[in-house]
Amino acid sequence: MDMKDIRKLQEIVDEANKLDRQGKFEKAVDFYDSALAIDPDDADVLFDKGETLVKLGRTPEAMKCFETATQMYVSGLG
Repeated sequence: MDMKDIRKLQEIVDEANKLDRQGKFEKAVDFYDSALAIDPDDADVLFDKGETLVKLGRTPEAMKCFETATQMYVSGLG
């Protein structure tokens, strides 16, 4: 990943976090998905997505995010 991708990823994550704080959870999830399209191995983004999914009541989907992020953290990928 080059610097342009890293900057774009950070901009998307920042926007997702902002939307989450504003209570715009569906839009936040869309932005987290966009960030994961750039870097599918970003465990922090996956974990943040899981937290937002919990707020939407989508607990089973959130648990998958948490489990995958945890595996990434443990394996050193995230």
